[in-house]
Amino acid sequence: MVRAGWMMLIWLPLVGCGGGGGADGGGGGASGGDAGGGRNSGRPVFVLPTPTPPPDPRLARLAGYEAQKTRVLGGSGSGFAGLSPTTADLPVQGSADFAGFASLRVEGGPVLTLFGDARLDVDFSSQQISGTVDNLFGTSPAGGAADYAGALAISGAAVQPELLLDYSGALSAAGRQLDVTGMLEAAFLGDPIQGLSGIDLASQVIRDGQAQLGTFLIVMERDGKLPP
Repeated sequence: MVRAGWMMLIWLPLVGCGGGGGADGGGGGASGGDAGGGRNSGRPVFVLPTPTPPPDPRLARLAGYEAQKTRVLGGSGSGFAGLSPTTADLPVQGSADFAGFASLRVEGGPVLTLFGDARLDVDFSSQQISGTVDNLFGTSPAGGAADYAGALAISGAAVQPELLLDYSGALSAAGRQLDVTGMLEAAFLGDPIQGLSGIDLASQVIRDGQAQLGTFLIVMERDGKLPP
């Protein structure tokens, strides 16, 4: 992990800066008056610290996503089994809001992985589902991580235990353009409903004009909060 804050002040002895007296007779006077030549000998010198860059806030978001994935889907060694698919009858009135994260992994070239915030509104009365995935970040063409502009829209027209959700949108970072479409197979989780998750193993991605396949995943909690 990147450490925040400043390093402590370092004391370094100044070595080899004494202005020792010469071999001639005047050397004595020079060394006596050469407090100037050796005035810093043996004294500590303050070296200004180099500030450590602050932690990348995207690291905190990834940690939040991982914690949410464990709560919803479980995790090996975590002690959490995850939520089971909903078996109770679904409501026929009212609505439910879900929040969580989405991930997109694109192959067929250099592997590209993106993460972003996901929100979904389920209206049980009108049988309509709508949502967005935005605030995305991931692999940069120049290396490292980059923020991606744009968003993916999610929609569905039938509320049932097993959902089919369409999604599409355009994303871009410096030197990279992605057009993404597909259909998620999703399900409500928990009795009563506590979460929702879905996956598309054949996401259609046009990366910089080239058709490629990806894997698109959403994991959400009911009334969930997005990482800061």
